[in-house]
Amino acid sequence: MSMVIPAIAPRRMAAVTEPEPVVAMCMFSDACLDQSLALRLRQPEVKQLFVRFVAVLMRERTDALEAIANLVEKQINALSSHPFTRRQVQRILGITNQKRLVWIQDGHLQQTGTILNNQRGQKFRVPVYYAERNGWLNQNPDMIEAWRDEDARILTYEDRSNAALSS
Repeated sequence: MSMVIPAIAPRRMAAVTEPEPVVAMCMFSDACLDQSLALRLRQPEVKQLFVRFVAVLMRERTDALEAIANLVEKQINALSSHPFTRRQVQRILGITNQKRLVWIQDGHLQQTGTILNNQRGQKFRVPVYYAERNGWLNQNPDMIEAWRDEDARILTYEDRSNAALSS
């Protein structure tokens, strides 16, 4: 489900002259955000990455724009395919932990796997979810609304069944 950003660095950097590296990096950043839903959801991280590389450009003042652009592109590709944690999914989709668990059981949300987290010397596993799938769901709220309607119908049916059994 991951998406690889097309090789846009050479196209964006080909027309860059020495005084314009910052403008080129901004154009490259915008192009990456336009092409990937997962990256749009990680916009602060993408901006931070580009700020770091602009700082390198300003400090180095080299003609190695293409090499730097290729390095940025590799990191952007890695970031775009990096899965989301459960908290990120809940924030992106606007759901509770309980709803996330129900949707996993229903098959609406699929886990990519788990990552090992080490916090204060304790290791534990955290479930992760497909970045592009959650980006797509964020862009298509009608799908989430359909799932909510389905959940409401199921609850209504269960309530009727329980009421019939108790009478």
